[in-house]
Amino acid sequence: MADDLVDSNERVCESLDERGLHTFDLESLPWEPPRPRPGATRKHGHQGDVAEKWLVYPEPGSDRFPITIVRFPPRFTFPRHWHTEGEFIMVLRGSMQVGDRVLGVGDSAYNDARTIYGAEAAGDDGCEFLMIRRAFAVTTLVDESPHAEG
Repeated sequence: MADDLVDSNERVCESLDERGLHTFDLESLPWEPPRPRPGATRKHGHQGDVAEKWLVYPEPGSDRFPITIVRFPPRFTFPRHWHTEGEFIMVLRGSMQVGDRVLGVGDSAYNDARTIYGAEAAGDDGCEFLMIRRAFAVTTLVDESPHAEG
């Protein structure tokens, strides 16, 4: 086997500091406030109790992609926006509206990079969703307020 390959068939890694196969006990991972994303130029004003459970938070220069579980409180709305990278989401608990579609448990969506979508709005019971991206993305909010002419 080449020196740069890791054979994970024999063991599971104890931490993300090691290379190989990783497993996650989702119930034991703590909920935490959203972490800053590398390259972010603007805070998005996460209000209320938006929280995340990070499965993979890549270090700069890492070949790993970010994977997180996001929790929106009941009726929380994240405005229309776009990302510099594609994004996959799958609803794990509750429901959410994405644009004009309502997603329930097990439903998923993929949004290509540089495509405006949303808003994303949690249902009456809130929602939790798995989010996977190709890389850390810069998120740009879309200003839908009317502009003064003058």
